[in-house]
Amino acid sequence: MEAINEYLEYIKNTRKLSANTVSSYGTDLRKYSDYLERNKIALEDVTEADILNYLVELEKENISASTAARMTSSIKSLHDYLFFMKKSGTDPSRNIKKPKVKKEKMEILTEKEVEQLLSFDDMNSELGIRDKAIFEILYGTGMKVSELVELNLSDVSDELDHIICKTPKHSRVIPIIDTTRIYLSRYIEISRPKLADNEENALFVSSLGKRFTRQGLWKIIKKYSQKANINKNINPTMLRHSFAIHMINHGANIATVNRILGNSNLASIQSYINCIDANIRKEMSTKHPRK
Repeated sequence: MEAINEYLEYIKNTRKLSANTVSSYGTDLRKYSDYLERNKIALEDVTEADILNYLVELEKENISASTAARMTSSIKSLHDYLFFMKKSGTDPSRNIKKPKVKKEKMEILTEKEVEQLLSFDDMNSELGIRDKAIFEILYGTGMKVSELVELNLSDVSDELDHIICKTPKHSRVIPIIDTTRIYLSRYIEISRPKLADNEENALFVSSLGKRFTRQGLWKIIKKYSQKANINKNINPTMLRHSFAIHMINHGANIATVNRILGNSNLASIQSYINCIDANIRKEMSTKHPRK
């Protein structure tokens, strides 16, 4: 619909929303538009009941609460725009509330579990050395998998004391600790020359000699998580959060950790504070001498 395209241009050029947000709203609203067309409902004639019926239909698709909340925001924002621009006489979405998104408890690994996970048996084969370096980088820097797969060999400093992590918004320099440096050095000097194609720039490569995909890296993480026999659903995000909380527990400044992680919002800091507060309460309740 032309009105939706105009709205997307508005939030892109006037409200200056990020490309990812504009893309997500576009996807949501095209699906909404398809629903209206199937039911022969003109955008300017939409009623509150029409929107509620659509949201009920979405619920039957078993979408997550966070997706439902985003889609509701997209629809409400569109109708608010149409009413503001006088393209519609009313805002049928005005009284519709977004579904509440349940905040999941941040789950982390204990330091003992991290040691268990990073205790690799195979440190002689090229793949074993590579996999150990991957885990040490993930836990040693708090990097996302999407960031790790995009790393090039040239992003590692000659002295192996830092990595330049590049993202669409900005780049950041992440220091490398001694332990991580040892295993990264072994990978670069021993494994990578035997694994990587001559023209490949990626730091970490698959057994085919090409840059890892996110899915390929996830499989490796899943493989070693199962071998570690830890009763938690270990994933890269858990390693990232564990890095952050363990750093803070050992005295690191929360804002500094946030910069290392590349977080740009206060919500991330609040999540770590809440996690630490929960740990403190647990310690007080179980270890206080007068409990």
